[in-house]
Amino acid sequence: MARADYLDHLLTSFASDPRCSPDFSSGFKVVLSSLSASSSLTSRRYPIWPLIREHLDGVFDNCIESYKGEWSRVLLAGIHLSEVAQRPPFFVAIPYMKPAGNGDTTLAVEIVASDFVGAKPESMPEIDWQLLNLERWDSNLRFAIRSLLGPLGAPLPDASVLCGVLESVRELFRLLRHFRPKLTKALRDFDVLIDDRTRPQGRVYCELCWRESIRSKRLQEIDAKERQEIGAVFRSSGLAEDEQDVRWAQALMLKTNQQLPPAATLISTAEATTLGRVFERLHAERMIAGNLSNRYCSIHKPGSSKYHADLRYKAAFQRHLSVLMGSARSDFAVNFRPPEAADMQEVRKTAYDQVHSGLHALASGSGASMGLREKVWLMHGEGLRQSEMAKRLGVSRQAISKAKKSLEELINTHHAGSYIDPLIGEAHVPERIRGDILDALRRGLPIAAIAKEVGLSKGTVDGLVRLMGAH
Repeated sequence: MARADYLDHLLTSFASDPRCSPDFSSGFKVVLSSLSASSSLTSRRYPIWPLIREHLDGVFDNCIESYKGEWSRVLLAGIHLSEVAQRPPFFVAIPYMKPAGNGDTTLAVEIVASDFVGAKPESMPEIDWQLLNLERWDSNLRFAIRSLLGPLGAPLPDASVLCGVLESVRELFRLLRHFRPKLTKALRDFDVLIDDRTRPQGRVYCELCWRESIRSKRLQEIDAKERQEIGAVFRSSGLAEDEQDVRWAQALMLKTNQQLPPAATLISTAEATTLGRVFERLHAERMIAGNLSNRYCSIHKPGSSKYHADLRYKAAFQRHLSVLMGSARSDFAVNFRPPEAADMQEVRKTAYDQVHSGLHALASGSGASMGLREKVWLMHGEGLRQSEMAKRLGVSRQAISKAKKSLEELINTHHAGSYIDPLIGEAHVPERIRGDILDALRRGLPIAAIAKEVGLSKGTVDGLVRLMGAH
């Protein structure tokens, strides 16, 4: 189930394709606006599929019927969007390499009758069944769209609207994967309990900072290991790049227990056996990872000193994160800006630096809680000179100059650690700075003194020190 504090950001990340019909686009928007944090794919009280039946089934059927050209329509035979989670497709698209006239090979698709089980196995959790069917239909949608494209990749005449609708449906399926059911005491079966934890769910972040949660980070590591091991199985073959792409697609089909017709597969029996062992072992690792915390990172493990130190900033951090996402107004007179083209971790790092900076929030009305730095900043925005600021505030010009310099240093400190290295999840700083931090540690300096010496915030230095294994 989508978290309440993430729902607004989630819904703004998904939209219908601009090429689709106005009726479908309108229905798509109604479905999105009707979703709530309580909605889930299996909920009876806050259902999703009746929404799709009411607002999208009819317009989707009309879009398919209105296109008269030749395409792989059989891949969507009998589809009703509101029923896709309960029934696998009648036919499936199997990719393979087809010899071309010039001796090369081209990607082709063989459409075969589906051997999928038509009803949910008794022991299979409902959410497993629904998500598996969404994956199957998504694969068919992908190849149906490909059949609507010309040799140069552009839609065939009059096919643009249908391509837009099919892409919008794929976008909707990607959104729905975020609406898994909440875990309840009624779910006693271990596989059911573990399901919501082990499936790919995108990146989930610590509630107190910018870092990934312990569980999310571990699942990302397992995904990377899986890609590496699949690559190792395929590395010895001398196939072309297109053929390797097909082998990867077929490997992922094996992962979801789909059968590959012998005439179309590029994976040998020995490779399939090896891949089966890889998928089975990594599934077990994902189940173990599912027991890890999805709320906090390794630095903010509940009970740790860092957890207790930052817990009192949690509400302010979440509040300012909403500000940076555009859904609230800032409480601060001075606001740090995220770096250019910031990703989610960098946005969260900006919110973390803001609430831990020591800057005062604006008080309602008089502004009595503001510090001197904030007052100087606001007067600077009014265009006042330092002498005028000093006279209005009843302090010396030296105090104004000192406050202004302190504010500049604070903003520079944030900027120096605002970019995140995606490989390590910590601030991206020059190697020289990392060397200075290690040197300061060897001299026995505390984190606060090191931060001041290298021009970074305490939170940034603390993360880098822990990454170096020196704290």
